This record gives sequence, C-alpha cells and structure tokens, in this order.
Amino acid sequence: MTLKKSHKILLVLFGLIYLISPVDLIPEFLVPILGWVDDGVILYVIYHLVRYNRLPWNLFFNKKKKP
Repeated sequence: MTLKKSHKILLVLFGLIYLISPVDLIPEFLVPILGWVDDGVILYVIYHLVRYNRLPWNLFFNKKKKP
C-alpha cells in the first residue's frame, strides 16, 4: 500500500519533530542504549518511507509463509 504525498510528508515531519524534541519515549539520559534505539527505529522508518514510499510493515507484523 503506497501513501498519498500529503500523508508521506506529514509522517516524515512528525518523525523529524520527534527526533528533535527533548521528549522521548525512552529518554537517553535514563537508559542511553535503549534511548538511541528508539531514535534509530524512527530514522529507519523515515528512510524506508522516503525510499520506498511505504511504511516498513515488517517491523510491526510478521507474515508467516504457508508451505
């Protein structure tokens, strides 16, 4: 499923705002390694969205192949 251009721009902007803002889901000053991991996931999602014009659903859902 591809996204509309306006949705793509909004998602990228929200991701960048999250990265810039001092408020994080996992703050870096409490747990440094995990704090960087959540920022890394956001960066990966933004990159995948810009590169492939879709969200990386493999992060959220596992599709099991049928034999």
